[in-house]
Amino acid sequence: MAPLIPVAKPKLPVASAILPYLKEIDANHWYTNHGLLWLRFQGLLAEHWGVESNNVALVANATIGLTLALRASGVRPGGLCLLPSWTFVASPAAAIAAGLRVRFIDVDPATWMPDPAAVAARDDLDEIAAIMIVSPFGMPFDVRPWDELSERTGIPVVIDAAAAFDTMRAGGPLAIARSPMVVSLHATKVFGIGEGGAVVCRDGEWLERFRRLTTFGFLGSRVSTAPGINAKVSEYGAAIGLAAFDGWTAARARFAALTERYRRRLGERGAVGLQPRFGEGWVTSTMNIVWPSDCQDGAARLAAEGIATLAWWGQGCHRQPAYADCLRDPLPATEDLAQRTVGLPFWLDMTPTQVDAVCDAVHRACGAEARGDAASRPRAAAPDGMPVRAQIARAVAAARSERR
Repeated sequence: MAPLIPVAKPKLPVASAILPYLKEIDANHWYTNHGLLWLRFQGLLAEHWGVESNNVALVANATIGLTLALRASGVRPGGLCLLPSWTFVASPAAAIAAGLRVRFIDVDPATWMPDPAAVAARDDLDEIAAIMIVSPFGMPFDVRPWDELSERTGIPVVIDAAAAFDTMRAGGPLAIARSPMVVSLHATKVFGIGEGGAVVCRDGEWLERFRRLTTFGFLGSRVSTAPGINAKVSEYGAAIGLAAFDGWTAARARFAALTERYRRRLGERGAVGLQPRFGEGWVTSTMNIVWPSDCQDGAARLAAEGIATLAWWGQGCHRQPAYADCLRDPLPATEDLAQRTVGLPFWLDMTPTQVDAVCDAVHRACGAEARGDAASRPRAAAPDGMPVRAQIARAVAAARSERR
């Protein structure tokens, strides 16, 4: 049976919002290869992030962006890339595609990120060809220690900022510094065009190398100076991006309202942990909680009430068959987070009624009545005797009425 409240429902601009831009494409007869809409879209991204237009490069998707960012940084083939296992599989996939070997490192359980001081103190840095740092689900962090480590050691640092579109905004909580940052524009993100990505870097020479790698090694001529690939964004992708910017202010406000409601409803009892810094001046497209150690079957309990969940990062990349043979440090924090972290329903058109239904179910899953033997535990019911799943169905019906 399909869940009554799904974990995600991506939403891109509707056809009527994109149509004016499609008509421009028709009139221009320019469909790809750095067209007029592409140029405007790239300019709007730069303005959003508070940098110059030539500090942003569009790319077909963020995974390719990470791979080409590593290559543009001059990494030596066959070298080791340090990166957390607590990330999406695109991160190690990009490193391997860049010709590197992966060594997984652990994260600080308080930040879900590697500790820069611990990395700086490693005794194997002379073996390291690159470091990839991940902003967990778009979380802001201090980039300066990583830039300083890179400058001191000469090891390139690339930042996987896939979900940080809003966090990196001009005046936002994640500053753009020296290390290149790769942002996803996938449909599942707060700002998406379907498939796409962007790289932000203040180093013009570095970005010129990157751009060459996205266009077969060409840049302003038909002379290929590097073994690049085709990683361009078409005018059609740019059209969706321009339409998305038209609606961004309203969309961000709705994400912020959902975020605040989840923070208030789940934080009022402290039954579960929230992803670090959730809602502290930034929005993202996921809402992750950490179950208490004695409630690790919480996802199953929610599923029984018709509420979908998803472990966005699975059990850690080191548990994926494709990366099980990669080198790795001891990963106790990653293993613990992987066992207890789950994504709750979180999407643009969620209503307060649906958020409240999810939060109530989370509280029930962590409540005293949920800790007994499953076989003897009575089916939870609303005060009027209505079974919980029926109660959720009623909440969904009410939510549909709210949207009308």
